[in-house]
Amino acid sequence: MKKIFLLFLLTLSLNLFSMELVVFTSEKTLVAEKIEYEGNYATIFLPGGNKLGCPKDLILVSYSGYVPPKEDVEPEKSLPKEIPYREIIAKACQQEQLDVKLVAAVIKVESNFNPKAVSPKGAKGLMQLMPSVVKDEKVKNVFDPKENIFAGVRYLKRLLDACSGDLGLALAAYNAGLRRVVNANGIPEIEETKSYVAKILSIYPFL
Repeated sequence: MKKIFLLFLLTLSLNLFSMELVVFTSEKTLVAEKIEYEGNYATIFLPGGNKLGCPKDLILVSYSGYVPPKEDVEPEKSLPKEIPYREIIAKACQQEQLDVKLVAAVIKVESNFNPKAVSPKGAKGLMQLMPSVVKDEKVKNVFDPKENIFAGVRYLKRLLDACSGDLGLALAAYNAGLRRVVNANGIPEIEETKSYVAKILSIYPFL
């Protein structure tokens, strides 16, 4: 799976105004606001204002997602027309400055775009919000697509910031909880969580 994913990444090149998904030779992934190169050195600017530097040879590939500009009146145009709820997804991402393709991939894996989905663990709606998230985000109707997506996007953005832009860790936290990620100092050794992260990373770049 990893080899296939990396092969796709090596052959893919997108040129959109957006954040960048950075894949390192170690297969670690980061979401960056931008990357600046100077000689053999790369400075990666992360969501939340942090940044890090590394030799550019450690970056396997980077490619663009799409964050709709605040003034874009039809941000949904960045998503394929066949994606359900694309207008809501785009508006929520525009508000939180999150990649629309990432959120669409999360919804695809979480509920396959079923707004009435309920998991055995009690997660509900399109973005499969757990009761604690529903409470924190003050969601009144978890099965309402707009409420669910806006709350899920806010939560995912908080996790991404908490994980310093590390997309793999943020997705693992969305699935297993931030505490498990912190305790494991990485993606927890939970098969469901590892599979979840791999599925989203295999979908996200190609929407």
